[in-house]
Amino acid sequence: MMDVDPESDFRVKFHAPQLAPMHIPGWDYSSILELVDLPGCVPDEDVLALTELLRSIQSATTPDDIERHLRALALIWEDYYLPKFPVPFFQVRVADVRAAGGSLSTALPLYDEVLHGITSQNGAAFAQFVSTVRMLAQGDTEQQARSTGSLTFFQRWKPAREHANPFNWPMLPPASADILAAWRTSPYQRQYLNYIWIKAHHLEGTFHLAGESADALTHWGFTPHLVRCDARSDLKDSEAIVQALIDLEDAFSATIPCHERPELLTPGLIQAVHAKLMRTSKVKINDPMVRGVHYINAGFTRQTTQKSVVRRSQQYNLAFCPAERVDQQLEYICRMGKQYIARWRNPFATAAWLHVTFVRCHPFDDGNGRMSLLISSIPLMRHGFPPLCITPSLRSVYYDALNIAWEGDFQPLINCFVDSMNSSLEEVQRIMGAA
Repeated sequence: MMDVDPESDFRVKFHAPQLAPMHIPGWDYSSILELVDLPGCVPDEDVLALTELLRSIQSATTPDDIERHLRALALIWEDYYLPKFPVPFFQVRVADVRAAGGSLSTALPLYDEVLHGITSQNGAAFAQFVSTVRMLAQGDTEQQARSTGSLTFFQRWKPAREHANPFNWPMLPPASADILAAWRTSPYQRQYLNYIWIKAHHLEGTFHLAGESADALTHWGFTPHLVRCDARSDLKDSEAIVQALIDLEDAFSATIPCHERPELLTPGLIQAVHAKLMRTSKVKINDPMVRGVHYINAGFTRQTTQKSVVRRSQQYNLAFCPAERVDQQLEYICRMGKQYIARWRNPFATAAWLHVTFVRCHPFDDGNGRMSLLISSIPLMRHGFPPLCITPSLRSVYYDALNIAWEGDFQPLINCFVDSMNSSLEEVQRIMGAA
């Protein structure tokens, strides 16, 4: 966790030092009344809830409890207090979490709003701090450009319009009739959904569950007392794991109207789905990758966050959509995707097109794998098939198929979809049969 002494001279009320960007020169607004005194518009019950949460942080004795309460504080600032009370007091705290978590590009607009909303004579010092944040944000963007500019790529990035279209694959896979029949007659559709949400998180490495725990959660649903992690899992908080699974379920539910009305597939909808997906995962208090707070922008595309993406491995480097073209590409994927969903008779081919274009667009800072599964499931479910699952056992097959699809042949990716669906249906049957 960030090396912050909670007993240090931290003078900002209704705050926590672990959530403050104290590493940025000039951060200290303890003398600006609008930013340290609770605004009068906040009713007593909301004041009490905030006060009790801060007391929980102060009284927590274990690192896990401290982390849990800090995450709850950061989330309640952004998801509850800021929408309800869009005033400098809460704007600055949400901006602080983003800045402390490495997202200066989305902290900066909030800091600018704060700057325009304060009238205290001490505003000049805060203005200098905001100027420093602006300079650092620009430096981050330039550094990313330099770090990727000299790389050699296994596959160049290309716009979605240059990809093969689904019309080249008119025939349904031979196994599709069996999958359709198995899904329509399955008494375990609810358990299948539980299973694929768990596997989606396993595939992206959000967490790793022990086998018997994954089976129990598949069978009985998402409750913390069933969570048991294996040694690979960085995330071990059972409540956070359950909430991440529920968030994925909520994100899936937000795509359901598109099954009947493909015209609803828009960049705005995709951003709203992503916001649901990352609702409680967007703040990581003790991220081992950054050794401190890590903020993941939920619902903001990389064009807004100004983040470049390169996938590096020992074998090769993969290029993704440049940040400045993400919004344009997402609009094209939605515009063409809803036409393919509505008109093309092979939903597996449409799913493959959506999948490969979305994955390589990589529109968000995190969660793109889970998002691609949700978006690719729309044409499949429109035709009565189950939502898409890629099981970790097929990881290498899946990545190879993605690379081949990038070059214009969707068939291996379609085959991977079919194999993973079949194995998932069989696994759920095994789990329920063994219960």
